[in-house]
Amino acid sequence: MARLVLRGRSAEIAHALSTLRRVARTRQGAVVTVAGAAGIGKSAFARAVADEARSLGFRVGMGQAGPETRAIPGAALLIALRSGPEPLLDSTTFSELASLYDRPIWLIDRIAELLAASATATPLLVAIDDVDIADDLTRLALKMLPARLSAVPVTWMLTSRTLSTVVLDETIEAAEAATAVARIVLRPLTGPDIDELARDRLGTVPAGEVLGAAGGNPFWADQLVRGLTTADATPPGPDDLDPVGMRATVRRRLGALSAGAVDLVRHAAVWGRPLSTADAAALLGGPDPSWAVELMREAGAGGVLTRAGETVAFPHAWVRDAVYAEIDAADRRARHRRCADILLDRPGGEAETAAHLDLAEAAGDVGLARRVLRTAAERVAANPAGAAVLARCGWTLVADLSSASMRDLARTATEILAGVERHGDVVTIADAVLAAASGPCLTTIEPGLWWHLAAMRSLVAAGRYDAVTERATPLLADARVTGADRTRLDSLAIAAAAGAGPRKSLQDLTVRAEQLLEDSAADPATRQTVASTRAVAARRLSRFGDAWRAVAAPVTPAPAATAERVRALQDVDRLDEAAALLEAVGAGAIAAGDFGHLQASVMLAAARQELDLGRLTTAGALALALAGQAPETQVAAHRVGAGAVLAEVRLHQGGPLDFTASDLPSSPVVEWSTGLRILHATAALRGDDTTAAVRMIMPIVAAYRNGYCSSQWSPSWSPLLLDIALRAGNRPLAEHIVEDARLVARHNEQVASWTGTARQVGGMLDGDAGELHAAVTILRGGPRPLLLARALTDHADLLVMAGDQSAAVPLLEEAADLYARSGAEAGVRAASTSLTRLGVRRRRETPAAVRSLTGWWSLTDTEQLVAHLIGAGHTNRSAATELGISPNTVNTHLRAVFGKLGVRSRVQLANVVRDQAAPK
Repeated sequence: MARLVLRGRSAEIAHALSTLRRVARTRQGAVVTVAGAAGIGKSAFARAVADEARSLGFRVGMGQAGPETRAIPGAALLIALRSGPEPLLDSTTFSELASLYDRPIWLIDRIAELLAASATATPLLVAIDDVDIADDLTRLALKMLPARLSAVPVTWMLTSRTLSTVVLDETIEAAEAATAVARIVLRPLTGPDIDELARDRLGTVPAGEVLGAAGGNPFWADQLVRGLTTADATPPGPDDLDPVGMRATVRRRLGALSAGAVDLVRHAAVWGRPLSTADAAALLGGPDPSWAVELMREAGAGGVLTRAGETVAFPHAWVRDAVYAEIDAADRRARHRRCADILLDRPGGEAETAAHLDLAEAAGDVGLARRVLRTAAERVAANPAGAAVLARCGWTLVADLSSASMRDLARTATEILAGVERHGDVVTIADAVLAAASGPCLTTIEPGLWWHLAAMRSLVAAGRYDAVTERATPLLADARVTGADRTRLDSLAIAAAAGAGPRKSLQDLTVRAEQLLEDSAADPATRQTVASTRAVAARRLSRFGDAWRAVAAPVTPAPAATAERVRALQDVDRLDEAAALLEAVGAGAIAAGDFGHLQASVMLAAARQELDLGRLTTAGALALALAGQAPETQVAAHRVGAGAVLAEVRLHQGGPLDFTASDLPSSPVVEWSTGLRILHATAALRGDDTTAAVRMIMPIVAAYRNGYCSSQWSPSWSPLLLDIALRAGNRPLAEHIVEDARLVARHNEQVASWTGTARQVGGMLDGDAGELHAAVTILRGGPRPLLLARALTDHADLLVMAGDQSAAVPLLEEAADLYARSGAEAGVRAASTSLTRLGVRRRRETPAAVRSLTGWWSLTDTEQLVAHLIGAGHTNRSAATELGISPNTVNTHLRAVFGKLGVRSRVQLANVVRDQAAPK
């Protein structure tokens, strides 16, 4: 008979064989315990060791415990004594034991005598597989016999699933004082070992990641390989309902479980992730979690689930899919509903709740919709993103928009979504309600107009001004729109015109907006729209003091309104007051990286605040978080603003800019679009591509000259624009940039950042060191350290050109210190290089605490450890064991690693880790 070949078990086999050789050499007994998860290959391992034992001169007896033997006292042990072609006990001796069967202690004592006598001639191996489910008499015998026979060459090899090692533990406890014990744990196979297993059967390794689904488990890997050996078999895809006969295999295993365990397994399949004891008890509705523990243990012993601590999970996704496919459709929907009921009460579980409700197909359930929307409203302050998920879910539960109660639910969902700045969703719902109506305004003008106004408010907030005008025009011509509704409509129409129209129209629009405030019908929402409109118009005219005055008196406590006020304060250098407002809306803990409770508009304002203050790492982290939210809010300014802040941070830190043409909005009135173009043009300039830099900024210049521009500007951008113009040798463009900066300064004479920057660019253009000295003096009184650092270096450069090197050195040293404190590595390097040319060596460098935002060195120490382990082929569970943390924590770190490294799979991660480890 061909000898069994095991893959990936050479070390474990060697450990077992060394124990057998020691027994044969010393004539002393031993115990070998083998533990591992269901399907990990314990039985195959035991057979392989038994084969090797025979070649070493051992006589071998093998037994196996199971459900069919558990009811027979001593069955597992007695089978081991009588198995194989050369049983350890002959038939005559074995028959004599029958007289002692009703006296267990005497029976065990007699077995000990017989084994001792037999071992005097030849060493023995007694192997019992799956001892964790052995009968009570076998368990009693194992407590007694290994210690009793420790002085004779009898080896006991016992295998057990790791979910229940009680029998192994009690055997070891009873024997280890008297005999040697070798403990072996079988862990998941590595990828190469699984590949070799496939090669043994197929002659080759399947392409793709088919065998990766086995999770290192030989049983499931063998199931996959068996499926691939069938005629015309092809690697199954992720959507296959029954990959390689998995459903049949799982069906057989479920058939051996109790009804309660099957119920648990089905709940686990619907739950869709590792299931804790508490969650299992909640899903089963049992009175005591201990009941769930027993069922979890049974399901694990049956090989359907694996257990880690207080949770169970499927060996891999295909097992879960096979169980899920076997559940009746109606039962499946009910179980998803049960899962949603549990998760809905847990903050942080909103996405899972929505997924379960979608699969529960509960549309039209008014009570459920109300509960979901009520929960969403409660979570707006603490978790806006989660509230948005639930509000969208509540909307999907609305089935019949002809029903007034259903429209009320839709209105509630709309109000929540507007409150958390999901403006695209608001427009979608409003349009759906209006489309379901019998006319453009439902049955009467009032209810229909509410939906039109809701859509237009969101469109204004999203900067989609053309869409607002298109919707407002026919309504303004409708004589039925009067009173407060007419005022609301007028305010939105004016807001759209102020956001998108030419600068020459802004003064008139401001007057019209202010006139609306004289209307007693103007409600808070209208007053907030007017205030924002006045601020936008003032910013587009570069009158930042007027912009602050427009919003200085708070109208509503909405986070978006507060963000508007923060932005106005930042534009006039009142960053301390801006910080107080940010604190009031929960943006005071951002240094700790806690952004989940922030609205997108607040996040953008906070990112700019951190950038202005020179706190680059936090500014970049906020921008990354905002970039992640921008697809949900569908507000162009959020996406473009995040890109602009992140671009400026990376330029300061000396990192690369990930750039595509699609990053640049086509409309010049999209907020932050000006800055994003300037920053990407600066990156091109640093790469010596002056042509590309000029090409990027010309749309800004053309838009401004034609009377259009974004309403968002930063004093740091004028020097960057001037750099491009001077490098391109375009003197007229440079003069135009300086004149624009001086115009802004004239409108904001009391604001240091604007007046200082105007003096700075003027001095750069004219080569006037006196102007740059004045700029530095002014900017010292401002709150922006990086703005001052840039002016210091510009001043120093002119002094060096004028031959006054001694005066330039302290300016460069001060600039380098400012850059270093902000983590602006590019500025530190530039200033240090200039100092070196002047014969001065700078001692201080960028603080080590400053960490990049992306790339390998952006990873924390723990994240690097996780990356190395996963890249080496570890599963989350085995990596957790190595690090002494939970698999959930490993998963959290792994998500961060994927995001920072920009990888999407473990294969890509392994490549990054390998490249990082390669000699440089």
